[in-house]
Amino acid sequence: MHPTLTIAVKAARRAGNIINRAARDLDRLTVTAKAQGFCQRGRSRRRGAIVETLLDAYPDHAILAEEGTAKGANAAAENVWIIDPLDGTTNFLHGFPQYCVSIALAQKGQVTQGVVYDPVRNDLFTATRGAARSSTTGAFACRGGRTCATA
Repeated sequence: MHPTLTIAVKAARRAGNIINRAARDLDRLTVTAKAQGFCQRGRSRRRGAIVETLLDAYPDHAILAEEGTAKGANAAAENVWIIDPLDGTTNFLHGFPQYCVSIALAQKGQVTQGVVYDPVRNDLFTATRGAARSSTTGAFACRGGRTCATA
């Protein structure tokens, strides 16, 4: 596994642990409505865990996220992490177990690494541009029902 992908997996799992703890206390979450959907207080903890993990390993990289980012700290970076600490916020807030942590790395504007982690099922999906995809659940399915071998 590529070193940047290993770090992304570590970051996704850290955020997933925070999500799993929060899911046990959904009735105690503070939720506010916003133009694009919902926002809850725990989002900054998940985002912080991801950002901390990524920037500890790669301090010269930038971060692109929905609300408040560390991109401004290194706006000219060639390597930009694109993160969604809880992809499926509405499902999460309604108790539907279909949500995930999504992390990608764009190098010089081209996405080269990707991680999607489902903390409910402990399913991890990874991909590296030009290399085999992997999953804790087995092979990926592509359009037309084919099995995908490379990204």
